[in-house]
Amino acid sequence: MNREYSGKRRVDGGLDIRKEKILQVVTDDYIESAEPVGSRTIAKKYNLGISPATIRNEMSDLEESGYLRQPHTSAGRIPSHQGYRYYVDALMQERSLSQSELEAIRSEFEAKTKRIDSLLQQTIKVLSQLTKFPSLILAPQLHAAVFKYIQLVPINEYNILVLVVTDSGFIENKLIETPFPIHEDELQRISSMLNRKLQGVSLRNLGATLMREIKEEMLAHDRFFHETMQLLVKALETKEKERVYLEGAVNILEQPEFKEIEKLKPIMMLLETEEKRYNILADSSLTHGIRITIGEENTEEAAHECSIVTATYEVGGRTLGAIGVLGPTRMDYARVVSVVGFVAEYLSDLLTDLCKK
Repeated sequence: MNREYSGKRRVDGGLDIRKEKILQVVTDDYIESAEPVGSRTIAKKYNLGISPATIRNEMSDLEESGYLRQPHTSAGRIPSHQGYRYYVDALMQERSLSQSELEAIRSEFEAKTKRIDSLLQQTIKVLSQLTKFPSLILAPQLHAAVFKYIQLVPINEYNILVLVVTDSGFIENKLIETPFPIHEDELQRISSMLNRKLQGVSLRNLGATLMREIKEEMLAHDRFFHETMQLLVKALETKEKERVYLEGAVNILEQPEFKEIEKLKPIMMLLETEEKRYNILADSSLTHGIRITIGEENTEEAAHECSIVTATYEVGGRTLGAIGVLGPTRMDYARVVSVVGFVAEYLSDLLTDLCKK
């Protein structure tokens, strides 16, 4: 898996090797157990070659430096958001998915669909099942979409079905009623002209000069021109806020961090609000590859006790959107990164195949 990370894989001016090792085992142990980790636990479970007293002193230093914190008096320690960030950027070992995991993902997509929206919903269903976290997907951002072709289908002499297909595979359609009859041969002429003029054009390049050229050729059908161009703009305009899919929101109930209703409620409200779901993924779609945001790095305040792992997906080298999972900061980052990264790549391949057809 060849994915890019938004964080560095080494931290400049970071901790010494011993403190790094202690931070790593504390984080690994807490991810697995969900229980604060004490110096005695580390000394018993991990052969670090140093005494419990030295471990205790190093943990105190890490707490003082902001990498560990003590949730309760006399309890062990857990990573802080700063500690998780250091762990992800410098200490986390990348993990490959097993053959059985890879086969399980591929098998979920065996019933390939010709509908992109169904494929996107299947993608987050797979993500949610594999990670046990709520999963989201930001659908293709159509402001960057490129016109592929238009088809004008006569329903009767006064009604025409206009189909617009973009290179990302999305189809817009609209039934247009004309004030006068337009014959089929005339529709074919108009279709040919529009396909010739607009081939490979994106919304941002649908400028005034091109519009004038098209209008001159369609002068005899001015209202039809207006309706058709409205549809083209609709097909290419930004719609990402309308297409943020969610799967597995109830999975957050399985996490011990959110057993208390006071902590659970803002997370559920976040997931239920479409605009907030959009905000979770919007920035990620601008950064190629995998991105990990931890705690207060998240723009939404309700997600300050969570981490979000996202990855972009693409067709033909052009980023279309992003997928991601939201879970507690105590998530198994190495595994989640592997799952999200592979599913994003697989989705890119499937979309590429669909768009070739």
